[in-house]
Amino acid sequence: MQYYYGDKNVLRALDEAEFWKRQEIEHTSVIQLVTPNLEERYVTGLNGFGLQFSQMYAELVKYVESAVRSRGELTTGLYNEIAMAVEMSIKLSTEFVEYLNTMLSQSKSVQGSTSSQTVINHIIRESQYFIGIDQLLFM
Repeated sequence: MQYYYGDKNVLRALDEAEFWKRQEIEHTSVIQLVTPNLEERYVTGLNGFGLQFSQMYAELVKYVESAVRSRGELTTGLYNEIAMAVEMSIKLSTEFVEYLNTMLSQSKSVQGSTSSQTVINHIIRESQYFIGIDQLLFM
C-alpha cells in the first residue's frame, strides 16, 4: 500500500471501502454456491448482508463521484459525509465477519463441508484486511 495520499487518506479509505463492498456483495453469493444445503436462516442472513452491501456500495460510489468532481478538494461537509460512510462501511464489514464466524460455529451444512469452511475463512480474512486497512488510513 502506498502512503502518498497525505492528508487525503480519507480518499484512499473511500477507494478501499468501495472496492471491498463490491467484493463482499459477491462473497455472499459465493458462500451460498459452495454450500448448497445451507440452512434457510443463513441464506436469509447472507441475502440481507448482500442487500446492505449493495446499498452501501451505491452510497460509496456517489461519494467517489463527488470527490472526483471536487478534484480532491473536499469541503468540510463532504469530508464529514465520506468519513461517516467509511465508518459505516467498516461497521458493516465487522458485523459480516461476526456473522460468518457464527456460521462456522453453528451451521451444520458449513461444518460438514471442508470447502465451505475454507471459502468462509478466506472471506473472513479478506473482510478483516479491509477493516484493518481502512482503520489504519482513517480512524
